[in-house]
Amino acid sequence: MGARAADADAVAAPMRFPRTRRLRTPADFKRVYAQGRRISNDLFTVNMLPNDRSLARLGMSVAVRTMGGAVGRNRLRRMIRESFRLHQSLLPALDLVIGVRSTARTAPAAQIRSSLEQLWRRLCRVPA
Repeated sequence: MGARAADADAVAAPMRFPRTRRLRTPADFKRVYAQGRRISNDLFTVNMLPNDRSLARLGMSVAVRTMGGAVGRNRLRRMIRESFRLHQSLLPALDLVIGVRSTARTAPAAQIRSSLEQLWRRLCRVPA
């Protein structure tokens, strides 16, 4: 690998969404729900718990009852992941579980993005 490729990887690394940035086990989700704090806005709820990994990790809870069919749920999950990926370097070391409110089902994409940005700004102010 050349010097240019190594430089490109170093720049792109903070923008990725690797496994280390994800909550993956049911035990992780249960711990955040049981011990964490919750904030919310019109479209989303976020349960958060400080972690010792020095980086933010994301888990999502998008229920069929809330969002309906798979197409809508997966579209919303992609939007949440992309928004998190772009803001992850600004967030404190927290384990986050994002839940979706039923109002998100009919919300336009611009409102969803705006709502997520509002949550990320609020999380940046949360003491760890």
